Amino acid sequence: MKQINAFVFAHPYFTSYLFVYGLLQIGLIATTAFDFAPALFFLFFLPFVLFYFGLPRPKINIDLPNFPLQKIEWFLFTIGSMVAVLHLLWLGKIPFLEAWQAPNLSSANLLRKIGTTGLPKWLHYANTWSVRVLLPTSALFFLHKKNKIGCILSLSIGCLYGLALLQKSLLLWVSMPILIYCILHRKWFVAFIVTALSGSLFILAIFANNPQLHGGQNDLQTQVKTTSKTNQVSEGLLRRILIVPGQTLGMWFKHVPHDKPYLYGRDFGLYTKLTGQKTADYNLELYATFYPEYAKQGIKGSVNTAHFMRAYTNFGWWILPISAGLFALFLRLLNIIHRKTHGALAFSLQIFPLLLLSSGSLLTLLFSGGWALLILLLIISQKKELIHV
Repeated sequence: MKQINAFVFAHPYFTSYLFVYGLLQIGLIATTAFDFAPALFFLFFLPFVLFYFGLPRPKINIDLPNFPLQKIEWFLFTIGSMVAVLHLLWLGKIPFLEAWQAPNLSSANLLRKIGTTGLPKWLHYANTWSVRVLLPTSALFFLHKKNKIGCILSLSIGCLYGLALLQKSLLLWVSMPILIYCILHRKWFVAFIVTALSGSLFILAIFANNPQLHGGQNDLQTQVKTTSKTNQVSEGLLRRILIVPGQTLGMWFKHVPHDKPYLYGRDFGLYTKLTGQKTADYNLELYATFYPEYAKQGIKGSVNTAHFMRAYTNFGWWILPISAGLFALFLRLLNIIHRKTHGALAFSLQIFPLLLLSSGSLLTLLFSGGWALLILLLIISQKKELIHV
């Protein structure tokens, strides 16, 4: 047991990713048997492990800037709160309240998208970084500095902002760092309060987004289970966590390149501009292929999948070992940040985006999703001189 604990302590992001990959394999095998799971294991996971432990570890002297924590948490909180207020004023309505009054599921689904649809690009990025980076980081830094008022303010505004936008994942973005930090420091009572708060708001968001649970109608399917509302919610959550990521992964493997050809770079805007081609986005294009019954009703959506699938959809199976090597290098870099900053802060802030690799592109999470900004905030929070790559 001591050896296992020492291994987890030395490689926190590697061991966390094992959980992500395990969930993907569970859903993949449950829905496609062994059609794709063995190939994924030998062409991605095994090279990933070999690269991770086989890469050399040179020592590089790097002088990181020093920017004390106490000087930035109020700044992050102020900017994040201002963006939240500006965003809601720009919308002129609160999606949560609108969806709660929607008569059916299709109307609620459309209302869920108004929080980001039509926003100017600068406000879209500001919104994303505010609720995924600024408010969670300020809440965690406040907690780390034992500023209870600042922590409560940051956590409350972040959670209410996510609920107002009817984005369940945003509730987890805000609350997860606090929860993980409390668990690491055995602050069980605070962890319970945060879990109860975020869990209650999460369930409230589910009810708002599903009018059939509170008097409305489900007009997107003909057969409705005659189970209790509690069972519907719990079964939906369990399936979303255990099965859906792997199931979606299997659907991508099944339809690319059988129904959709490999892209060979056509999903990169700069490349398509240089070559004069039309940019493709399989996240959107494959929705109608995966869910034709919804597409016939005019429903549009996206089918995000695991981080390595962008490489696969561009070049096929042969690129996965290369993708595995690059990802192993990235996790090694995360270990640098973990060891050379405050480890508990680093892990608490980065665990949720790491978990989202089961259904998101690494590049998207880093830049559009704000993960790179999180890394930057961690780096400037401490001064370290010797880094082991």
